[in-house]
Amino acid sequence: MNGNVITNPHGNIPKNKKSHTLGWSKIWSELLNAEINHKCDKDILNYEKVYIDHGVNFGGSLNLFGGANEELFNKFNTLMKKDPSYIYSLDRPMPDFGKMLKGRLKAKTTFSGIDEEWCNKLSEFCKYVSYIDHKTLICSTEVPCTLGDSHSLAFSKKNDIVIKRNGRTLEGALNKGLINYLDDISPDRGVLTLCLGSIDIRHHICRDEVPEESLILLLDEYVRQVDSLEKDYGFNIEICAPVPVEYEARRIPKTGYFEGTPFYGSLEQRQELTQFFIEYIKERKNIVLPPSNWYIIDPELYAKQIMELSSSVHISPTHYRRYNWGL
Repeated sequence: MNGNVITNPHGNIPKNKKSHTLGWSKIWSELLNAEINHKCDKDILNYEKVYIDHGVNFGGSLNLFGGANEELFNKFNTLMKKDPSYIYSLDRPMPDFGKMLKGRLKAKTTFSGIDEEWCNKLSEFCKYVSYIDHKTLICSTEVPCTLGDSHSLAFSKKNDIVIKRNGRTLEGALNKGLINYLDDISPDRGVLTLCLGSIDIRHHICRDEVPEESLILLLDEYVRQVDSLEKDYGFNIEICAPVPVEYEARRIPKTGYFEGTPFYGSLEQRQELTQFFIEYIKERKNIVLPPSNWYIIDPELYAKQIMELSSSVHISPTHYRRYNWGL
């Protein structure tokens, strides 16, 4: 046996090339030099190391549309044929899936093979699975980093470590202080990419009495802190543009809402703020900018051609920067 493989025993890794979830799996696969097994089938036994990608939006609990069925049972059984010392949970410590499934033993949809004894066996197995995340790789590799919100996947360079914090706003990062946001990232890792600001424009700035003034103050502080990181600490930094504003009828999951709304402010307002952000940064710092036509084409066309599957706020993996923006 040799090589590495990424899989998911509690939910298939999507095959659709426009899936944000697949995009995260592909970033991991490039960093680990691993293939992707989409269904956690017996082929994973042919690899030396198995990495479990729980999904980019996994929150720590099982979300089983078909219940705890025979397919799930078979996937975990296949996984348990491996020595757990060669299995790694990605992004989080290995959850106790045996304990989770015990809570479903009385459900009508639970497969008969999933009983208390089997759940105990799975719980014991999970104890011995180690975990790694992108922070772990900071200590073991010298590749550059992209740091920011969930849009960091799209703006990261090929083979970058991606330290993403879903929902992170530019204002929140600045209030904390960018220097305190860098964890163990050192300035000798090459260009550091910062991806922040899209959420501020989508949800927050238009709530202020004078949004343009609020954005200027925010960007002034952004540039000031980046200047300090470069001059005082020796970092080489590039700043990502906000993502384009998609058309307002696009449905997004409730996880993308803030205070009950999918966005705040008109499409035109948010487009103007986005363009101001871009021009402001272009005049002062190195900017990472997707193709300019993304910002001027019909917003519905942008959503259909460039964005992820039907309901999401993210750029499709087919159009990530690491793949030359899909050009």
